[in-house]
Amino acid sequence: MHMDTNTQDSAPRTKLRVQRQFMQLIGTNIRTFDANDQLICFAKAKAFKLREEITFYKDETKTTPLFTAKARNIIDFSPTFDMFDPSGVLFGSLKREGMMSTFAQDHWFILDKDGQQIGDIIEDSLMLGVIRRHIELVAYFIPQTYSVKFGAVEIAEITQRKNPFLVKYDYEIDTEVWQKNELLCLAISSLLAVVEARQN
Repeated sequence: MHMDTNTQDSAPRTKLRVQRQFMQLIGTNIRTFDANDQLICFAKAKAFKLREEITFYKDETKTTPLFTAKARNIIDFSPTFDMFDPSGVLFGSLKREGMMSTFAQDHWFILDKDGQQIGDIIEDSLMLGVIRRHIELVAYFIPQTYSVKFGAVEIAEITQRKNPFLVKYDYEIDTEVWQKNELLCLAISSLLAVVEARQN
């Protein structure tokens, strides 16, 4: 997969919103909405699965699959999720940096279909990351923010917002990158929401 990283701060951005229901006991519903508040991606991640495999659909009827994310291992502090299109073709992976992401600052590696690193997803601050993990209330006042980079160029930002019922992620991404890599861009925000639900 070729990634065009010639983006600029003034480039047009596409705005999405990802949300998951808070404190679900039988699974986690992940919904992605476009700027017009139209649902464009839906998945239900089942609770207590040892080896994660989640199919993301166009809507809640679950008749049109968009992609499937599969964890390579059963239990892993450094999980890798492989993403497959509806034909079963691998188009990329996300690999989480182990203990550091669990206890301090989140860092994911974005891999292409050949397993080569093409980007990163990095939480905004090491200090704030540690505080958020130990004092849950802090996350309500200082939202978790991620920088998404292809190569050395930031192509998106994800900001988490919480209330007692929902966890939301405001997702702003370079429009040209979004149009060229829609499935991978959807997977980035969707999997962050799933993993954080498990972590909490």
